[in-house]
Amino acid sequence: MSALDTAAGASGEDATASEALDRVVLRYLQRRGYKNAAGVLRTEARVHEHAINDTVSAESFAKGGMSVVHAMGADAAISDHLLYYAEAEADPRGLVDGYGALRDWAQNSLDMYKNELVRVLFPMFAHCFLDLVKKGHLDEARELYTKYHVDHMRLYGDDLAALSALSEPEHVLSDPVARKYLDSKASATMTNYSFELLVKFLHAQNLMSMLSVLNAHLCVKVEQGEPSPFEDERDGAVVITGRTPEAQRKFNSIKGRWGLVDSCLEIERLRQHKRETKEKEKAAAAKAREEAKKSKKQKKDDDAADGGEEGAEDDMDEDGEQATDAEYPVAMLEDPPNITKGKVPLPTLDYDAHVAALEDLRFRIKLSPETLPTVCFFTFTHAHGLLCCADATADVKHIAGGFADSVVRVWHLAETAPGEERTEPVERDKKSPRTIPMTEFIGHAAPVHQVSFSPCGQFLLTASRDCQVRVWSMELKICLCAYEGHFHPVWDVQWSPFAHYFATACHDRIVRVYAMDKSFPRRMMVGHLSNVDCVAWHPNANYIASGSADRTVRVWDVNDGECVRVFAGHSAGIRSLVFAPDGRTLASAADDGRIHVWDLTKATCVISLKGHVGPVYSLDYAGGGGLLTSGGADDTVRVWDVSTPPPPAEGVAEDDEASGKVIKRVPLKTFPTKKHPSIQGQVL
Repeated sequence: MSALDTAAGASGEDATASEALDRVVLRYLQRRGYKNAAGVLRTEARVHEHAINDTVSAESFAKGGMSVVHAMGADAAISDHLLYYAEAEADPRGLVDGYGALRDWAQNSLDMYKNELVRVLFPMFAHCFLDLVKKGHLDEARELYTKYHVDHMRLYGDDLAALSALSEPEHVLSDPVARKYLDSKASATMTNYSFELLVKFLHAQNLMSMLSVLNAHLCVKVEQGEPSPFEDERDGAVVITGRTPEAQRKFNSIKGRWGLVDSCLEIERLRQHKRETKEKEKAAAAKAREEAKKSKKQKKDDDAADGGEEGAEDDMDEDGEQATDAEYPVAMLEDPPNITKGKVPLPTLDYDAHVAALEDLRFRIKLSPETLPTVCFFTFTHAHGLLCCADATADVKHIAGGFADSVVRVWHLAETAPGEERTEPVERDKKSPRTIPMTEFIGHAAPVHQVSFSPCGQFLLTASRDCQVRVWSMELKICLCAYEGHFHPVWDVQWSPFAHYFATACHDRIVRVYAMDKSFPRRMMVGHLSNVDCVAWHPNANYIASGSADRTVRVWDVNDGECVRVFAGHSAGIRSLVFAPDGRTLASAADDGRIHVWDLTKATCVISLKGHVGPVYSLDYAGGGGLLTSGGADDTVRVWDVSTPPPPAEGVAEDDEASGKVIKRVPLKTFPTKKHPSIQGQVL
């Protein structure tokens, strides 16, 4: 053979290899749906349609038969992957068998790594199922669901119920749960060694379909260190926030105005205390001068000495009282408050309500783990299955309940029934029954899911499944306004600390802010991936927290409607929220019974509380933010210590609570409710 023939043969082999690679790449682009890129490649490479269909299949490639790939030389590795992915995507059994192999491996792993490895199973399961349904492989999708959905019923029952209803490819494009998983990446946290074990297993078993799902739809945050032996499956539940962990950390680093505004009642009480202290000091100084003048006129030294000692004792008593009073002038504020300037115009409270609130702050005592609060229960009899919500005024003179028959009933505890005369004040501890006046507010057309008294007690807000929010006058006992803007059931409504504004939580995943003088919303906060179930106002009224069934807590700026914090850590939907009185922390409770306390400045979970069994319906702070009360479906009210330890001094070793790790605590006290769920808890 001549050199010319050898060169021609080599040139022919190069042309064949290049053409074969073009056909493989073109077929891959068509499989992936990149029509524009496939058209450009077909035009430039001049590949005909019949040549594309002649591409070697994965089966013939695996058998080592006549392979165009063999003629490609160094490009064989590229074609290997492209052919494998193109053919593997067309094989529905690959997803079913691949997930089964991954599930068996994770379930049989060492206990040290098992809790972290099983975290990725549900998002992998969901995406395999959605991919099969979207491509029309309904039998394989049903087989996958039937075999493995039981593993995830405890943590992801709601999502599984939505996925089980998908039976056509068109359903995937319209179902909100399916769109949540397809449009956003799920976030999971794993240690470095656990993640390496996972990736090595997928490569060793050639589970490229599972590896592609992991790469495309999961965002794994890899941490250094060893897995914690105290974590369970709920601690690492996968949550979809719509952002990657890096973007979320950057997002949560936004500086906020977490202090109290200058017009806050607590701040005004501090100023009032300072004025009273100065007046006491002036009065004490004047009294001392008068006593000094009297002592000069006394003739006997022993009488003068006795009088001086009595005066000194009086001064010490007065100084001691002043010191004690000055240390905690406001029981709701344990640390020196951070005063910030608010951007939301705030109204002034009614004068009588303003004075009453200041007096209430004056006489509040400081609570602590050693000095726990007392608990008083109001029981609604014959209300099982009918009572949906309840609330009480700050002076406990009125108690409102929202019922499933669409009626709002308000009991007036400080009033007498018609036809009765009262000569003595009401004894609330009296065992004998008495008739309590009650008013029915009729106007809603569906069950009432939330009632909320204004801070002054003059107005009552009600939210119903009939997509309406109404405000009622407690003086006139009529409906003043029905607010528009909702097209889905309203689950929660809460007044701002200064009244006038209120926020609603709706099934359409939107938080709305209203003002009493307008029937349409002033702000609409959009960002949750599922229905919003609860809202809470920051003490300075500049922020609103919202909890959703998407297992996230979001904090919104009322001034511009932007989201400034996203907290993910619960393994179930959020049921209740409350801000600390000093505005520095936020407590959230979920349907799984867990309570988390979040530091708003650091944007991290600082305390995790475990004790309730079932949903936690209500939260409220007590004792200046050092104690937290909760009521749940397990027929108990629990009191928790949520105080955070101060930073250690220099040269002192940090313990677990001061090292920045999440503090885990059990309740200080548990109060049973005689087999009645606690619908609403309030610290008065």
